[in-house]
Amino acid sequence: MSKAIKYGVGGFFALAVIIVLVLLFSINSIVKSGIEEIGTEMTGTAVTVDRVLISPFSGKGQISGFRVANPDDYSREYAIEVEDFSIELDVFTLFSNEIVVREVIINSPSIFVEQKLPGNNINSILSHLRNIDAGQTTDAELIIEHFVMTNGVTDLYTEIGGERSARVEISTVELHDLGRGGGRSAVEDVIKEIAGKVGEEALKAAAESGGEQIRDAIRDLFN
Repeated sequence: MSKAIKYGVGGFFALAVIIVLVLLFSINSIVKSGIEEIGTEMTGTAVTVDRVLISPFSGKGQISGFRVANPDDYSREYAIEVEDFSIELDVFTLFSNEIVVREVIINSPSIFVEQKLPGNNINSILSHLRNIDAGQTTDAELIIEHFVMTNGVTDLYTEIGGERSARVEISTVELHDLGRGGGRSAVEDVIKEIAGKVGEEALKAAAESGGEQIRDAIRDLFN
């Protein structure tokens, strides 16, 4: 083999290695933009993330400052806030049509439920999300092997019958093998399943708490 061919082959492999490394170390920006863009389109409100730090080798990391803005005409800026949560994913699947997330662990999320007539902010977000079709925001499919949310709290606020508020704990939400139920699932379908379960628990906690005055004011509106 001539020196020219050797140098050409060596240069090709060096370039390939550089491209792979660039892609791997772009994981943080890829995940951040994916969460924000897909989340915003699906919820109909601004979804933002302050920072993503994921190892390009192990796929383990942390997402900080996750927030879902409230729809218009609600008093608080955010409907959902999570300071930090951990994630583990198969990094190479980010560059494929089937993204595999090994685990998502969310601890101490805050969900704000504001009840008005005839609805509330969480149901408004969920309603928008339900109307998103599979493949509408991305062509990718998603698998989440283990999802758990613990130590969450719901802050309930209503002005129905006078200004009232309450804070209550949310039951733990744990889900397994999302996106593997009888076939592959679109990103949208997996997010709907998670959001639906989390929203259900938050609204259930709000409806069952806060004392008799709040329950009497809003108990029929969550049905």
